[in-house]
Amino acid sequence: MNFRRTSSLPALLLAIAGSLALPRAALPAEPRGKVVFERNCSVCHGVDGRATAPVSQLLTPPPRNFADPVEMGRVTTDRMYRAIKEGRPGTAMAGWSTVLTEIEIGDVIDYIRGLASSAQVTPAKLSLEIGRRIYAKDCASCHGASGRADTEAAKVLKPAPSSLSDPITLARLDDGRLYLAIYRGRPGTAMGGWRDILDPTEIIDLMRYVRTLAAPLPAGMTPAELDVRVGEQIYRSYCVECHGERGNGETPLGAHLSPRPRDFTAKATMASASDEQLSNSITRGRPGTGMAPWEGVLSNDDIRRVVAYIRRFGATAGATKTQ
Repeated sequence: MNFRRTSSLPALLLAIAGSLALPRAALPAEPRGKVVFERNCSVCHGVDGRATAPVSQLLTPPPRNFADPVEMGRVTTDRMYRAIKEGRPGTAMAGWSTVLTEIEIGDVIDYIRGLASSAQVTPAKLSLEIGRRIYAKDCASCHGASGRADTEAAKVLKPAPSSLSDPITLARLDDGRLYLAIYRGRPGTAMGGWRDILDPTEIIDLMRYVRTLAAPLPAGMTPAELDVRVGEQIYRSYCVECHGERGNGETPLGAHLSPRPRDFTAKATMASASDEQLSNSITRGRPGTGMAPWEGVLSNDDIRRVVAYIRRFGATAGATKTQ
């Protein structure tokens, strides 16, 4: 055999070898991930990823359903990577770092992601459904399925859990206060912090669902009247010791203050004070008086509602005198 172009022989041999054994990296990512998944993961998670395999039914907690777009909605790629590489303590999910290469882990993550991609769920619906599932699993035992705090557990807790169906209670819980209650818990109550269990995005999902539990406003109550009712609650919690039930400052504590607390029933005094001035007094306090600053304790909405309630004292005093 006479090879005239001997310099082309290495290239020819490489081409033949390449045609006989196609490198793994040349295969599309999805088939590679599918091979890894079916070989290593399907026994627990099922061939379709729905965790309905016979073994799945025996495991507690059950394997994750990869085909559920809601279940997968908040599972980050980093979280999946660590679960595959290191396993998940407290579950049957062992670490695969000694079995799968980094590329194989990446391939199987890409494949798993595709198992739930066919279902079309809007971000808003996804967030609410995730929040609903978290609430049903972790919150309903105390706060009740409907948020009414009417469970057996709620009956023995002191103080009782908040009724999340009460529109007045929820109006008092602004987003910042609600987030912190979930994240850090509430000292002196059975409400523990969830920061080690829920990530910040899941807390927001839960908050969004909790907002849907609020019942409609009572018949005849307008949003403005709701503000006054919430303002009354805040006033009774923080202001009544100095300013009194009637808002006239005639209290044992008020009698020892100099100058005396503002009389909210004095029409001329209240007429000369704008809402902004009253808000500033509450926020920053009044130097040289017993009025301390409430910034950091009351939110802007709290202060706005207290001012709305305070304004009612003058109207009530006028009506009383007319009668």
